[in-house]
Amino acid sequence: MLQFIKCLFCLERGMDEIQLARELLKINSVSGNELEIGNYIVNLLRPYFKIKKQKVGNSFNIFAYIGKPKLILNTHIDTVAPFFEVKENERYLYGRGACDTKGLMASMLCAGIDAAKEGVKDFGILFTVREETDFAGVKKAINLVNPEIMIVGEPTNFDFVVGQKGIISAKIIARGKTAHSATPEKGDSAISKLLDVLQKIQKMILPTSPQLGPTTLNIGKISGGVASNIVPDYAEASISFRLACDSKIILNDLNEICKGLELQIINCYEYKITDSGFLKSFKNKKIVLPYFTEMGFWNCKAFIFGPGQAKYAHSKNEKIRKIDIVKGRKEYLKLIRWSYNTKRL
Repeated sequence: MLQFIKCLFCLERGMDEIQLARELLKINSVSGNELEIGNYIVNLLRPYFKIKKQKVGNSFNIFAYIGKPKLILNTHIDTVAPFFEVKENERYLYGRGACDTKGLMASMLCAGIDAAKEGVKDFGILFTVREETDFAGVKKAINLVNPEIMIVGEPTNFDFVVGQKGIISAKIIARGKTAHSATPEKGDSAISKLLDVLQKIQKMILPTSPQLGPTTLNIGKISGGVASNIVPDYAEASISFRLACDSKIILNDLNEICKGLELQIINCYEYKITDSGFLKSFKNKKIVLPYFTEMGFWNCKAFIFGPGQAKYAHSKNEKIRKIDIVKGRKEYLKLIRWSYNTKRL
C-alpha cells in the first residue's frame, strides 16, 4: 500500500516512468498470481479512466478507456517463474518482467495518463492475465473489446511487428504390451511404434511462406518404458510446429501419420499477417516473428510494439534499458495522439 501511495504522489507531480517500473517489478505477478498487480493498476488508472474488470480465474483483465476506443494499447501483466528481486545500475533495471512486460507496462501506463490529461478521447488500455501459460486472459478479452487497432505490447526494440507464425503443439501416445526383453516377440514395443511415427513426421513436407519463412518442427520431449530388460507398453512424445501455413495442412498429414496411435492437440493457433499500409506514416522497421503472441487473437489491424529486447525475456538476467522505458512512454503517446487525430484509419 505504501508503494502505491508513493507512486500516486509521483503521478500527481508528473509521473516518473522509471520509478513506476521499479514499483511494478517489486510485485510478484507470476502467471496465476496477478491479483495484487491488477489491483495496483486499477487504483493507478481510476482517476483518469472508466474501468472494466473482467474476471479470469482468481484474477481479472483490466480495460481502462475514454470515449469509444478505436485504438487500444494492450499487454499482459503476468510473468514467467521464478520471481526475483529488482536491481539496477545506471543504465538498466533488472528483475522478473523487466522487459516482458513491466518496463513497457510503465511506459504504456504513463503514456495513457498523459493522453488522458491532454484530453485525448476514444482510446483504451487493456491488461490481460495468464499470457505466459494458457492465454486465458486474452481468450476472454476478445469478447470485451472490439477496436479498429490493437497495439500489443511486447519487447520489439521499437520495431513494428506486423506478422507472426502460428503454432500447433501436440502429444503423441503409443501403447503396446510388456514382455521380457529376452522374448521380445511376446510383447509389443510402444517405443518402436512411436519412433516409426516420429521418423515419418520428420519427413513431412513443411510449407514455406514468402512473408514468414518456413514452417518448422521441434520434437521437444520423448519418454517411455521402465527398464532395458522390459518391452515397453507405453511411450509418448511432445512436438510443436511453428506455422507459416494454414494449420489444416499440418493437421491433415499429422492425423494420417498417427493412425493407430493417440494424437492429442494441445494448442492450435493460426499465423497472422497484418497489412501494414495504415502504418505508412511511421518510419519504424516492419518485421515478422517466428513465434506466437496475443496478436494472433485480434481480428483487427493489430501489430506488436514496445521498448526492450526480447532476447532478455524469461532469462536469469532479464533487464531493460532505462532510456528505453522513457522513450517507450513518448512512442506510445505518439501512437495514441495519431489515432485521435486520424479521422479514418
